[in-house]
Amino acid sequence: MKRKIYSTILVIGLIGSLLAGCGNKKAEEANNGKEIINPGDPIIVSTMNDTEGEILGRMMVLALEDAGYEVTDNTFGYQGTVNGRTALLEGETDIYMDYTGRGLRLIEGVDPALYSKMDTAFESISTWDKENNNLIWMTYAPYSNTDGLAVTKEFSKKNNVKTLVDLADYINNGGEVKLLCYNYFVTLATGLPGLEAAYGFKIPEDDIIVDISNPEQMLSEGTNGANVCHIYTSSGLIDAYDLVVLEDSKGICPVYSPAPIIRKERLEKYPGIQDVMEKIFTSITLEDQVKMNEKVQVEGESGVDVAREYLQSKNLISK
Repeated sequence: MKRKIYSTILVIGLIGSLLAGCGNKKAEEANNGKEIINPGDPIIVSTMNDTEGEILGRMMVLALEDAGYEVTDNTFGYQGTVNGRTALLEGETDIYMDYTGRGLRLIEGVDPALYSKMDTAFESISTWDKENNNLIWMTYAPYSNTDGLAVTKEFSKKNNVKTLVDLADYINNGGEVKLLCYNYFVTLATGLPGLEAAYGFKIPEDDIIVDISNPEQMLSEGTNGANVCHIYTSSGLIDAYDLVVLEDSKGICPVYSPAPIIRKERLEKYPGIQDVMEKIFTSITLEDQVKMNEKVQVEGESGVDVAREYLQSKNLISK
């Protein structure tokens, strides 16, 4: 009887070894044949379900695999920043991509001045999150995907409006404005009310159109007489619809620099992840991201193809 039990145990052990070997082989294939740093302990990468989140998420996955890590790709996995952050805090995911400006909102009584500069915004939220939640903001991309206002190139040229100062002059000199924007932007302190107060103009409530789905397209088509729209400043639709994002020289809209956040215990276990993330994110400019977003939003390319093309063009992953 004992021999039979030992034989069974031996067979089970061999099967387990074979399965583990197959798993490692599959991981090595994903990692271009490199030896796996974390076999059987994959790094889970997650983002929100938007265009930019997908592209940056795929970049993180591809770069980590290229560096020799086994990765679970949960890019596009969460709707809204609250769900993704909760997953990170509860250990459901290891790395989550969010924005510095959104992180600052978590700090009670935060100094509004911190919202206007990339470095101070990053340092403030990274220090707070490390001390209070054992979360590490590893680095950030040196651009801001924040709220803004845009006009068509035709309108900009005809009325000499390129900045929010110009827009204020246009309005205060009798120029008519029909604004397309999302509901939250009308009440947000750093949204339309903040811009109006800082630049000294006022758009009547009757001239603001909310509950919209595609402000860039509606603006380009002049829907309901619209000539100004709310926009995200790294939108891939800027060039597609010949738009001009008006410069916010006073920095009223918060800095929203994308940043990868990791649980402290995971970074301590695999410190090489820091270097991988820094190389990716510090390389991305606003122009880079707008073009990548355009390839997905307008040209219909897949997020993973766009991410791979970018990383290879910067020699950040193997060909």
